[in-house]
Parts: sequence; C-alpha cells; structure tokens
Amino acid sequence: MDLDTECCDYPQDCSMVDVQDYGDMGLKMLYNTNSVLQKIANLYAERLMSDVTLVVGDNRYPAHRIILCASSDVFQVMLMNATWREFGDAVITLQEEEKCQDVFPQFLRYMYVGKMTISVDTAVYILKLADKYNIHDLVQICIDYMKRHVNKATEKGHFVEWLHNALLICPGRKDLITLLENYLKWNLERIVEFPGWEQLSLGLMNWLLQQNDLVVQSEFRLYELVECWFRYQKAQIEERADMREQDRESAINKLINGVLVHIRFAMMSLPQLANVLMSGASVRMLKEFYVARVADGMNFHSRHLEIVSAIRQSETGELFFTPRLYTSDLWSLEIAVNYFHKVEKYSSVASVFFSPTNFSDVDEESNGWDVEFFPLGVRYKPAQLIGIYSAATNREIPESIIRTVRLRITSQTAMRTERRYMIGVLICGMMNDEEYVRNCHVRMAYFSNDQRVLNIDNLIPFEELQLGTRKFSQYMVGVQQNTIRIKVVIVPLNRFSNVFAPLLE
Repeated sequence: MDLDTECCDYPQDCSMVDVQDYGDMGLKMLYNTNSVLQKIANLYAERLMSDVTLVVGDNRYPAHRIILCASSDVFQVMLMNATWREFGDAVITLQEEEKCQDVFPQFLRYMYVGKMTISVDTAVYILKLADKYNIHDLVQICIDYMKRHVNKATEKGHFVEWLHNALLICPGRKDLITLLENYLKWNLERIVEFPGWEQLSLGLMNWLLQQNDLVVQSEFRLYELVECWFRYQKAQIEERADMREQDRESAINKLINGVLVHIRFAMMSLPQLANVLMSGASVRMLKEFYVARVADGMNFHSRHLEIVSAIRQSETGELFFTPRLYTSDLWSLEIAVNYFHKVEKYSSVASVFFSPTNFSDVDEESNGWDVEFFPLGVRYKPAQLIGIYSAATNREIPESIIRTVRLRITSQTAMRTERRYMIGVLICGMMNDEEYVRNCHVRMAYFSNDQRVLNIDNLIPFEELQLGTRKFSQYMVGVQQNTIRIKVVIVPLNRFSNVFAPLLE
C-alpha cells in the first residue's frame, strides 16, 4: 500500500464471537457483529436482492434502499419522501463531476462494508460525495486523513485543490481550514516547488498577500512568485474564448487591483527596487503601475514622511510599510538542537546574530541579539537576597522550575529610544517523512534601555518533549527524527506599520 494511502477497515476475523457473562443471573450476551457485517457486504458484492439502480456517468450500480437510507440522510429523503421526484423510481440518475464518478464505487461500497481506501489523489472527491450525501462519519474520516497528509498532497500538486474545496465543502470545519491556511502562510516556499500552486484563486492570493505572518525569504522573492502567478492567471484569461475583450481586460484589472497592489515594495532594498523595474514582461506591460509603486518604496527609504503618511492613509497603503516574516540571513537565525535524547534538563542552546534596525538603506545601523533556547524547561537556582542596611533583611530565594519550552531574546544594544519589533518563531515538524513549518509564534515587542529581554514561552507543548513521549512527537525532525529545529525572525516595525491583517472571508 502507498504511504499516502489509508484503509479504514473492520477486523477481518468474522468467526470471532464476543461473550459477556452476567454471572449469577445465568445470562450470556453474544456479540457476532463481524459476521453480520460480512453478510451485508455480500449483498453488495453479489448484487443480491437490489431494489434500486444508481446511474452515475456511464455506469450503473445496483443498490439497496435500506442500506442507502440507513447511511445517508440525503438518500433517505430522496428515496422515502413522496414529494421528491426520485421517490419510487427503480433507476435514479445522480449528477456527479467526472472525478467524483471515478471514486463512486468505493463511496458506495463504504455504505455496505464500512471500508474505504483513501489517497491524496482521491480524498477531496470522496469528501465531496460524503458531504453531498451527508455521511458524517465518512466526512470525518476524510478530514482526518487530509490533516495528516498535507505534505504529501503538496508534493503531488494537490494542495491548492484541497484548500479550494475545503473552503467550499466544509467552511465550518475550522480545524481543517485553519491548518490549510497556516500551511499556506508558513510553507509557501515549499508549496511553490511543486506544480499547481499558480491555480490559487484571486481571493486566496488577495488574502495571502495581506498577511503579516507570511513566511518568505524576502519581499522581492514574494514579488517574483506573484509575478509568476500573475502571468499564469493572465494567460488563462486570454485563452478563454467565451469572454469578450472588455471582459478580459476587466478580469486582468482585477488581478492587478486585487493582488499586485498588496506587494510591499517599501520592504525591499533599493537594489531590489531597481531590479523590479528591469524585470519581466509584466513590468513592461504595467510600467505605469510598477513605476508608481517603486516610487512609493523609494519615498519610504528617503524618509519623505509627508508622502509616506499620505500613502499610508490611501486605500491600498494600510499594510504597505509593514514587514512580514522574512527568512533571509539578514533577518533570521536558525537553531537546531541535535541528538535531543542527550540533552540535559534545563539546559539551553545559545546563539547570536545581528540585524538592521530598520528597512531603510540610508541607515546602516544594526542591532545585536542574544538568542537562547530552553527546550526542556527553565531552572532558577537558589539564591540569597542581601539586605542593604542589615543582615536581618537578608532573604533566601528557593529554587524555581518552570515547565515550559522557552525562547529568550536579549538586545545587546543600548537603545536611545524605544523600538518596536515583530518577532516570529517558526517551529519545524515532520509529516509524511518530510520536514515543514508546523507552527509559528508571533509577538510584537518593545525594546528599550529598560526593557531588553523578551521571553516567549510554550513554543512546543512541554509534555511532548519529555522522555517516553518525545519519540512520538511530530516536532522531532531530521533523518533520525532526533532534532528540534526552530527559526527566529526579528524584523523592525516603523511608525507606519500596521500589525493587524484581515481575516479570510
């Protein structure tokens, strides 16, 4: 069986009979449910005593009303309610899209035997059928499967299809929707390595580009990806023979006004802004648009505050001066705790890195950061507080232990004024034998001479990393799955930054 395939199955030993003894009462309760299930399965396999035929595409499937009605609320209403057109019909035609037709035999069989083989290629179409016919247990099976196989779906080019359909089919399932949204924000660089990502809808791309916790190497890298997406979407529009020329122009303008305006050119360096003007056919086609946006970015670098303030107040300028979680070496530091089974309790891994104090190329000032990671709790040793005026005021401070996974960030620099930063901690994990960003913690922090230390706690559930449970933790990565890996991103905010991003509608 493929690694991306799962089979939900009942026990195969149908001869087993469970017995419950009621002792002194002289009663025994016999359980032979597997045998009964096997008999029901035989009805499907041998097409015995079928009383209705389902026509799906070019195929006909003999079935039994009682099984359909017991499994599906929709079939119950369709077959048993006299007000419905299909009531009493011996042959019922079901309208299903082509890929749902392909999985319909497995879907129908599930209603008889409770067994379903799911893969990343079929999961979303089985989910469509399960949702359409209101088979709640199968919906849950599909959702659980999808949550565990997002990495595999991405490799096979299905991620965008999964996200689009999850939003359409089960928008109320926030567990699945949130997982897919976060995967898109935090693993975009992984998603674009595989085919199909350019099919991301206009609405989703619009939402994505307004997220501050979007993880990407740099804003220029994001621009390159959006340019690729734009060219694909534009070609799709131009190839549509059913659209009038003015409708094509309108659709392309929606791509520009709905997506391209959300690239934050002010967060690019001056050389990157120059590269924008020299790159791509899209820039030549939209020269006026790009020249204006690059000029806005250069006004920020040149500190033309009145112009920048006016841009910030414009309809599309609200997030223009707000950084994202950039993973280039300029803004981030990776910490890996290798051979985790050898790590002692309360020990830490320390590192240092330097980052610019702002995004302006005019100012080359940098700030030093001491970064310390405590994966197995924090211990404060016993101490004695010495009184100033007499020994009588001395006080013993007992040992203190905090059960948390902590990151401590300390500014090395003496800051003349208070500065605001966005700090992101990316927590890696494993899924389908591949590493990815499993979680992301974001903090808005103020640093000054009086406030130079920030502690971020509970980065990973503490119990998951304890001896006896850690080998099952999805936060263990590497070939031997014996490494904890995090990436720390520190980007400066400015007076025009907006840390609030819109939700997905």
